[in-house]
Amino acid sequence: MPVSVCKKPFADASALQYVANGAHNRDIFGNEDGGPPLTCGIMAITKHDSGGTSAKSPCTGYVIVTEGELSLEDAAKPGDISILEPGNVIRIDKGTTITWSSRTSGKAIYVGQYEYGMDQKKYLV
Repeated sequence: MPVSVCKKPFADASALQYVANGAHNRDIFGNEDGGPPLTCGIMAITKHDSGGTSAKSPCTGYVIVTEGELSLEDAAKPGDISILEPGNVIRIDKGTTITWSSRTSGKAIYVGQYEYGMDQKKYLV
């Protein structure tokens, strides 16, 4: 089995793709061998005057906070905002509507069951 290495993981928010309201991401690796879809990448959330970025999750996914602070609100629990710090890990079920924000900024690594390079903007709410 081959090993793939990405030496520049696009951790600088300016190199990530803009999604909306301070949210940026970039897929790094995906399952390209015809097996089930599985993608990992990096996301960054910065404070934004227009509030957070709301989206409906296209898949079941996992997020590991690596830097700073991220805020997450599940639309099914309005007002119940989780403040996530480095080392916190969350699972988001497919179809869950969430709002990402940050009082300052934060970064995370994500893994999800979707096709590599999928347009995240089409899931914005």
